[in-house]
Amino acid sequence: MNNKGIVSLVFGVLSIATSFLAVGFILGIVGLIFGVIGLGQINRYRQSGKLEALGGIICCLFGIFLTIKSSISIMLLLS
Repeated sequence: MNNKGIVSLVFGVLSIATSFLAVGFILGIVGLIFGVIGLGQINRYRQSGKLEALGGIICCLFGIFLTIKSSISIMLLLS
């Protein structure tokens, strides 16, 4: 089992939970990197944990999107 997939999933959930802060973007990027590396290792060495890695990548992308969206909304609200 590859732990990078689980780490990516945790970072993805955290990036969604903190999407109203700039921290959500950073957590999403870090989790995305872990997810892509983990998915590559899973495919290369025929390990388990592919669903966790894919779920982490999807959550990270969603968290990054929400962070950008909330940042734009806050900037428009303040201007």
